Amino acid sequence: MKFKIILLVAVSALLLNAQSQEKNEVVAKIGNKTITAKELKERFELTPRIGIKDADEAKEDLLYSIIAEKLWALEAENEKLDTTEVMQYTFPALKKMYIRDALHKKEVRDKVEIDPLDYQIGRKRSGYNVLTRFFHSNDETEIDSLYSILQSGASFDSLFYTRPQDAGNAYQVEYGKMDAFVEDSIYNTAIGNYTSPIKSPEGWYIFNVDTIMQNYFNDASAINTRDMNIRKTVENRATIEVHSKFHKSFFKNLAVNADGELFWRFSGLVIKAIHRNFEKLGEDNSKGGKIALTEKDFLDIESEIGNDTLAMPFVKFEQNAATLREFVHDFFFEGFYTFSTNPDIIRSQLNSRVRLFIEHELLAREAVREGLDKSEDVKFYNNMWRDNYLGTLFKRRLLSQIKVSDEEAFKEYNKNNSNLEFPRKVNIIEILTDSLEVVEDVLNKLDQGADIRVLAIRYSKREWARKRGGEFGLFPTTEHGEIGRIAGEMELGDIYGPLKTDEGYSIFKLIDKVEEKEELSGSFEDVKGELKKQIGLKKLKKTFNEKTAELASKYGVNIDENELKSIKVTDLSMVVYRYMGFGGRILAVPFTNTYVDWVEKWKSNQQSLP
Repeated sequence: MKFKIILLVAVSALLLNAQSQEKNEVVAKIGNKTITAKELKERFELTPRIGIKDADEAKEDLLYSIIAEKLWALEAENEKLDTTEVMQYTFPALKKMYIRDALHKKEVRDKVEIDPLDYQIGRKRSGYNVLTRFFHSNDETEIDSLYSILQSGASFDSLFYTRPQDAGNAYQVEYGKMDAFVEDSIYNTAIGNYTSPIKSPEGWYIFNVDTIMQNYFNDASAINTRDMNIRKTVENRATIEVHSKFHKSFFKNLAVNADGELFWRFSGLVIKAIHRNFEKLGEDNSKGGKIALTEKDFLDIESEIGNDTLAMPFVKFEQNAATLREFVHDFFFEGFYTFSTNPDIIRSQLNSRVRLFIEHELLAREAVREGLDKSEDVKFYNNMWRDNYLGTLFKRRLLSQIKVSDEEAFKEYNKNNSNLEFPRKVNIIEILTDSLEVVEDVLNKLDQGADIRVLAIRYSKREWARKRGGEFGLFPTTEHGEIGRIAGEMELGDIYGPLKTDEGYSIFKLIDKVEEKEELSGSFEDVKGELKKQIGLKKLKKTFNEKTAELASKYGVNIDENELKSIKVTDLSMVVYRYMGFGGRILAVPFTNTYVDWVEKWKSNQQSLP
């Protein structure tokens, strides 16, 4: 039953508001960029992690990791990576979310007024739940006919038992769990009576109030929880009401159209990708699970459309039409999934996305017109995310430059032919997912003592490992990128994660480690592959450490140690989202892997300076 309230203000917003009251002194200066106490505290507390050190040490490690990110961002700007397509078209989708949120704060949240009577009503209704049975129909004529029969004197019971389709229709109504107008109808109906027909997204209903069940709050904790739920419900309902009025007023008489031919072409490519992914799922989708577009699908679709078509006007605003490229990047940023392969259903979903894009664009343009893009809150979060995006682009550029030729491997082979060794081997159980909701669920279950093998079978998307309970089998620490390197430094039984990788988020447990190193023997062709992995790993570490340390010297890094020590942090170990005004959801803060290997090299360079 779709009667639940859409909560516009979620726990993330409450956490962010609470933290915004913290002092905001500068903890570190990196060139012309800074890391404030607010940024460090939020990024520490609002990012999930397990397998970390004590809070103070982990806080310092995170600071150095963010410093590295800022250094990469500075060099990315220097190398004009801020002019790339990602920054021109994808990042603005995120930026506009914050701009729209600022408009929502001004036009909705700041205008919410609470009637004290609503708290009294909430306290009264929280005292009992209402047990109901109901008629349901998708046909308004049928529900009106049932209502007329009841009004003519027929009892609800006699009519109810003549309708086998309604036999299981019983519902316990609890304060705050339904739309306000439905709740009002039910709570204002006496025991033994019924409501008038009520319309919902799922059709029409008539509720009969059978009885009530008293709720008891026997201690201070239960009373506090009740009062908190009442306050949240009252405030959310008041917010929804103001939001609805603004939405109707703002979009009144506005008509904006999209190009039908471009939409048809784009939707055709999406449908083709959905069908392709459905076939890949095979038995895994036998129960009708969701079918999602991947990052590769997005790139393939954009490539098939072509640059000339992407540059064409798609949404025809009165001024500055939005190109198909702008819509496609916004669409990709939000992601897309469906539960159906029916082309008509998919096109209907895509049509709704176009309509939502138009609404969001109009709201963002209004916010900019009012200068809200220049507010301190918008600038703070946009700068944080912009540096994260740029840092990632620069990191990927460095990675792409690391190559190992056969000549390098042969030189290493000849130099060390007598004492070549395999690296240490490890075995892990891993859960790999691209969903942070799954990450949160896994962390909670692990904290409660769940078996990681069971969780891997249920959640992991790495198919070959999932079939083995997430177990990899022994592998050299030179394999699987950061996973292998980190596993080599863990103790048996340790769990680490989530680690952000190109494939998603990885949580893994070390279950075996071979301490003795094997001798690497054989012809060059026999050992070339392993040699290239070892050389590549050394190059990777050396390149990143030397380049980051070099950038630290180039741009300058100054840390206020006293300020760093004064910041009190709590490890919440939870995934926190920020639900934005007018729709949209984003991680409360950018996700950053711990990276501190560069610090020793930087400090060594500092000491060697004359």
